[in-house]
Amino acid sequence: MKKDNWLYKGKSYISEIHLESVSSKINKQLHVSLIKGRLQLYTDHVIYSWEDLYRNFKSAINKLNWANFKPETVLILGLGLGSVIQIVEKKSKRPLRITAVEIDEHVLYLVNKYCSSKFKSPIEYVCADAYSFIVQNKRKFDLILFDIFIDDDIPSQFQTLAFARKLSQSLTDSGIMLYNRIAMEPDQIMASMEYFDQVYSKVFPSSVILEVKTNWILLSNKHQLKI
Repeated sequence: MKKDNWLYKGKSYISEIHLESVSSKINKQLHVSLIKGRLQLYTDHVIYSWEDLYRNFKSAINKLNWANFKPETVLILGLGLGSVIQIVEKKSKRPLRITAVEIDEHVLYLVNKYCSSKFKSPIEYVCADAYSFIVQNKRKFDLILFDIFIDDDIPSQFQTLAFARKLSQSLTDSGIMLYNRIAMEPDQIMASMEYFDQVYSKVFPSSVILEVKTNWILLSNKHQLKI
């Protein structure tokens, strides 16, 4: 396709090349553009994914001790264009079984159109509400990546103590979770700190905050960090 042409990608380092926009009941506007040679999915307010330039998760994942942490099963809650899949696959260097839960069928359409051929692992795509999925889930995962936003807001049902406990129950004994939060404005920082103090750290006593640019990634087990 045209977006794969080297000259076309080269032009994207000079200026954004818009590829497609869609709208849905979940997201009023979703835009796909080629920027700096990578596909970016964004709304009018925030970036949802940007291949290996999705720096918040890339930075957090790079901090893990991959010599000891060897996940086999991965659960992704909130898919975007699958940036976290590419980042984890690159770090893991071993076969993974990935389940990706995404409520917006238009996002899944964009993933299938632009990105699915780039993934090396078998992906089970689940078009469903992540809350309902977790509440009903009986499986265990070595790694859970939470990246659910409507624009720059995390829906309230994903910030409860009950939901955090269900996430914990979905982890293997040595499994970990990375929970993405925006912490750019003072009110966002305060809300994220309140969530960490009153919810996350109560369910995951060994958790830690990883500050990555304008986001906080909450890691469920600090002992999995590189020394």
